[in-house]
Amino acid sequence: MNERTAESSLRPAVLVLALILLTVGVLGFFFLPEDNQAGENTLWIFSATGMLDIIRTGTGVLGLTAMLKPSAIRAYGWIVFVGFAGLTAFGVLSAATTTAGDAVNFGWADNVLHGLASIGALGIALVSTRSAKPAEQAERRA
Repeated sequence: MNERTAESSLRPAVLVLALILLTVGVLGFFFLPEDNQAGENTLWIFSATGMLDIIRTGTGVLGLTAMLKPSAIRAYGWIVFVGFAGLTAFGVLSAATTTAGDAVNFGWADNVLHGLASIGALGIALVSTRSAKPAEQAERRA
């Protein structure tokens, strides 16, 4: 399987991940009324804060643009994995302490979403990396 075919077959997974993050991010902007106190801004079960919405929307847009160039899918997978693993770790600490006035306002649903996004991105990155290695070895032999 060549690199282009392998990364093209990952496009549906990248599309699903990007659309979920983009949808939650964009809709979160509509649930940021200024009269709500910290901890009350929610989109269904997810927290809606400006910072989280920017991160989710940016990651979703980045995923949609990565689909245009198959070689960008691998980089997208690694970037999202590292970023969302960090968000998950910070979110677990933030949700466990429940400090009043927390600007990011992570909840457990956010931690699950970010953890699943991180695991999905790791899968995308590993599959695209693994499929690229035989192609690179074949190029070296030629």
